[in-house]
Amino acid sequence: MSPAAQPLLANWIGYTAGALVFGIFLVLVVKDLAGRGLRASWRTVAAASMAFLWNAGALASLFVDSYLLRLFTTAALSLLPALLLDLLVEGGTKRLVAAAYAVSALSVLMHALEPLAPGFPLHHRTLQWTAIGFAPLTIAALVHLRRQRTPARRAGAAMALLLFALSFTHLHSQDAPHAWPVELLVHHAGVPLALWVLMQDYRFLLLDAFLRFLANILLAAGFAWLGALAAASIGWFDYRSLPPARVVLLGIAVTAALVLFSALRNAVQQLLTRLIFRRGDAEALLERIRRMPVKGEAEFTGQAAAEIAAFFQAERQPAAPPGAPALPFGLGRRAGGRPYLSEDLALLARLEALVNERLEHFREQHLRELVSQAELRALQARIHPHFLFNALNALYGSIPREARAARRAVLHLAEIFRYLLKGEGGLIPLEKELEIVEAYLEIESLRLGERLRWMIDATPQARAALIPVLSLQPLVENAVRHGVAPFDRPGEVRISARAAGGHCEITVADTGPGFAGDENAQGIGLENVRRRLALHFSEPRFSVRREQGLTVVSFSVPASVPAAQAASSSPGIEP
Repeated sequence: MSPAAQPLLANWIGYTAGALVFGIFLVLVVKDLAGRGLRASWRTVAAASMAFLWNAGALASLFVDSYLLRLFTTAALSLLPALLLDLLVEGGTKRLVAAAYAVSALSVLMHALEPLAPGFPLHHRTLQWTAIGFAPLTIAALVHLRRQRTPARRAGAAMALLLFALSFTHLHSQDAPHAWPVELLVHHAGVPLALWVLMQDYRFLLLDAFLRFLANILLAAGFAWLGALAAASIGWFDYRSLPPARVVLLGIAVTAALVLFSALRNAVQQLLTRLIFRRGDAEALLERIRRMPVKGEAEFTGQAAAEIAAFFQAERQPAAPPGAPALPFGLGRRAGGRPYLSEDLALLARLEALVNERLEHFREQHLRELVSQAELRALQARIHPHFLFNALNALYGSIPREARAARRAVLHLAEIFRYLLKGEGGLIPLEKELEIVEAYLEIESLRLGERLRWMIDATPQARAALIPVLSLQPLVENAVRHGVAPFDRPGEVRISARAAGGHCEITVADTGPGFAGDENAQGIGLENVRRRLALHFSEPRFSVRREQGLTVVSFSVPASVPAAQAASSSPGIEP
């Protein structure tokens, strides 16, 4: 091939690759618009369209000498950087975007005036003007993006746009000898640079399909080139003797034939799979499972397994027979005794991965909901005590000083709430719990009046014994609620504590009818006390009995606990 034809061949290859790349991208974007709704979609479609028209028009102009075609192509190329800049800043900084479109409009106008200036290189001057005009605009866009603290990929896209604008300049004329390397590396470098800007937001959405399709075409082009080299080496025909246009057309034809063969091969395989092996549409099955709601793990797994079993026309079995491979979703024998082919096993692996992915997403979402609920409960736990004590303070301040009993009842109520809020777990001296029990009984005396009589009899040694928090107060509350409050006659509650033989015996007795002879009563209050005692002592003594007309609940704890244990167990209750 003559050196004079090499730059022409470089342009053919570059424009063909550009038209192919942007054509694939445009098809994928348009196909995805209805399904997912891309951000700034109209700018993306417009920019991809201009990029495709630029390369396709430039390729056609190498074969057809037409002023209108050149004008159409250069107009698309001139509008492309303005659309890319608008896409990059997402419509922000209206003055900057307006200036970009003004530069593009002026470039289109200058190209339209080219017939009026014969002999003057207006085309090259216009490309230089476009590069000079967009260079500072792109730098301004980069500064704007840095101020907005956008992701680093946008700054990289701005740099790509700057290089794309600079690629408009032609350092050599098209027919200059040995110009094609510069032409290929500088001017046609705009193809990947413009693509970078286009994909800076959507590369994760489109990259897989785009690269897969592009790889197939590049592989086909590579095979076509190797085939041409092999044919020339054995003397079948020498492509180097052909005109450059025919070489390019031949390469495009062979590449398109290989791509078409690949597409037809896949279509024929799918057709054979459906007709001969009677398998349905696997992609439709995958899509149904993707859209299937996950309300519960077992329910979703069952629905997915039922769909998959119906798809494969297979029975479901609880366990695989001995020696047989275990299939996912409990699949068993297929209808008609058909075997599972390699394609079926590969599809089952995809389905299993999809189901596990949906389940994992459901678990993560459920966990986030639980965490949110826990955070809400924790926040409520912090808000409610403040509201409660503020309300009690306001109530205490509104009660006249002469109503001492009422003011004292509010103070007792505040002490009880403070104790309940702080007293979770641990051991405290019996003395502290007796203070809360006394405050509780005084409040109940205001409510029940003469119907409630109570007494506390505890020796000093017994008062020093350590007991689990809230192990005595629930027993006293139980005695008042069931032994005194339900009856019109007077009742009595007696609390006693005695230390003897290394143990402290604590007893709560009331004059109520008791539990009708059931010494294994399992009331909530009694059961809670049993659990608290069992958590702290290896052999807790707890009993419920009738004795001399009284209902008696008693438990015993060690009379003394080492100081180290007391320090580690105490929750730090304020006096």
